[in-house]
Amino acid sequence: MKRLLSACLIVFAVFAIVAGSVTLVAQTSTPAMAKCGICPYVCFPVTCDNGHTYCNSCLAACAGAHNCVPGGL
Repeated sequence: MKRLLSACLIVFAVFAIVAGSVTLVAQTSTPAMAKCGICPYVCFPVTCDNGHTYCNSCLAACAGAHNCVPGGL
């Protein structure tokens, strides 16, 4: 019974992380990013020289941002 509960909690945690990442990407989407359409739904934030923070470097490139460095949301 403990193993089943542990397995369920792990599955729920993974689902929550994935759902949160997808939500962050959806919130940072712009028409320029939607045209790209090839970026992963994984959030490793980057801050670019335009002052914006994007969920990942792929989304930043699709938005035309340059000189991006790892940064927080």
